[in-house]
Amino acid sequence: MSFLIAARWSAITLVLVGLTANVAAYPLLDPDEGRNAEIAREMAESGDIVLPRLNGLPYPDKPVLHFAATAAALRLFGASEFAARLPSLVFTLGTVALVAWFGRRLFGSPGAWIAAVAMGTTPLTLGFARTVIFDATLTFFVVVALVAFYEATDRRTAGPTDADAGSGSPARRPAGEAGDGWSWTVLAWAAIGCAILTKGPIGLALPLMIAAPYAAWRRANAAVWTPVGPLACASLVLPWIIAIERQVPDLVEYAIVTETLQRLMTDRLQRTGPWWYFVPILLAGTLPWSAAVAAGWRSARPLRSPSGTRDHRTVFLLLWVLVPLVFFTLSQSKRPQYMLPMVPAVGLLAARVWIAGAVPGAWLAGLVIVAVGAAIAAAPAILPAALDLSSGIAATVPRTAVALGGVTVAAGALVWLLRSRAPAALAVLALPVAAIPFASRQLMTEIGRERSAAAIAEVVAPVLDPASTVVAIRAFPLSLPFYLRRTILLATDSGRELTSTYLTERAHRWRNVPGTTLRPADWWRDALDDCRARVFVTRTDDRVTRAVLESRLPLLIETRKYAAYGPCGTAPLAAGA
Repeated sequence: MSFLIAARWSAITLVLVGLTANVAAYPLLDPDEGRNAEIAREMAESGDIVLPRLNGLPYPDKPVLHFAATAAALRLFGASEFAARLPSLVFTLGTVALVAWFGRRLFGSPGAWIAAVAMGTTPLTLGFARTVIFDATLTFFVVVALVAFYEATDRRTAGPTDADAGSGSPARRPAGEAGDGWSWTVLAWAAIGCAILTKGPIGLALPLMIAAPYAAWRRANAAVWTPVGPLACASLVLPWIIAIERQVPDLVEYAIVTETLQRLMTDRLQRTGPWWYFVPILLAGTLPWSAAVAAGWRSARPLRSPSGTRDHRTVFLLLWVLVPLVFFTLSQSKRPQYMLPMVPAVGLLAARVWIAGAVPGAWLAGLVIVAVGAAIAAAPAILPAALDLSSGIAATVPRTAVALGGVTVAAGALVWLLRSRAPAALAVLALPVAAIPFASRQLMTEIGRERSAAAIAEVVAPVLDPASTVVAIRAFPLSLPFYLRRTILLATDSGRELTSTYLTERAHRWRNVPGTTLRPADWWRDALDDCRARVFVTRTDDRVTRAVLESRLPLLIETRKYAAYGPCGTAPLAAGA
């Protein structure tokens, strides 16, 4: 018993260490982290939690909830990488805790810690727990909604209560108990409202495309479709929509048509991929647990309950994985983070398979993991040189790959050796992903130097005073305003440098608004002539602009993507000086 307890706590410790280690060890990565952190910084500074703003301009591309949570963290802990990433980490930990509760609810005590460990030690979970982006927050609310819908459905049918810890076989609950699950349905729709406020209409679609067919199959449609549920959702969403429509009148049209329908049904936003794009993302992004589920599926027979009937728990979890997978496969917009809401279901399926025996299919799972580790270790030798890596990243990749690949190979071998001691094998399976933050620390630092404006800000900030102006010329390092703690002027043709579809389509409108940070593309030349700006930033490969700047100003810093010149009023250094 003491060994079992030690193994369980070791696995849980690996989850916590893996998710929290080195969260703030590298700069914000552009474009997503820099943009989202700056929007939250401006929200924290202004106190306006209704309309997100990027560089002082309206940014209705995404709703307000995650920005508001990040703004709160920035106000509490200051504008730092840790504070900016904290909401994603907190919501991820909340999801792990909720999956543990639901795992116990479905499969007994073993299901709680197995599901939590499996969900918490996947590459997808680890990556987005430390990224300033909306998907960890969205996943939390989607999981709340799905768990609540499951409970509401269960209370309207003769379904399981607490699972028996030994077999994972659920006890029975009389149909109609606990008021037919009315409160669970309200909770589910309230969570949907929060999901909509996090990432828009997809927060409505994801839970319903899973819960609705499941409830219909269980003949409990009222568990989902009850009038009070949508009212609970609307009471959360409508006040924000009404408030923001007063400032951005075309928000609803933009959110539904451009950000949802065009994103899903057309390639206008240029986020397409092959039809099979998400299959390797989901399989690789949930390793090693996808391998464990696949290896043990046949022997575990998870679709059959001990009584021989269809196991509705497994059906629910399969719907959770497969329906969104098909939906996003048919979509024209493809991004790895779209798979994150399915990861909790993979963790729960791992628990379902695992409790059927002592590491079912351990030999196959171990073989797959060893092969993955060997591939990681060998990757630097076989990847094409055409990747065009910077010297710093190229020098770090081999060390990272060998370290991580070695840990993974060792873990795969140990899983096979420990196949008769399931708790220890589970802790070993968690080890490779938990080791990623340590093995990749130097690599992420090098990537941060290339994909962040932190180094530029470090050089530029000392030459600025509170009244100084920074001008970006047809370039916009998205994390630069965050690190400088100020907005900057952007000289641009279209505003596309802001990576906002809304602002790109409406740049002409916002360029003429008083106090705007947008300027005509050639405005910077006049600003240079009369020193209206202190520092000028442009792309490293913009030779024409750089030639003009170099004739007038010293070069402050040059990175792989950007070059900064200034301060205005200082003569450039003579050649050879």
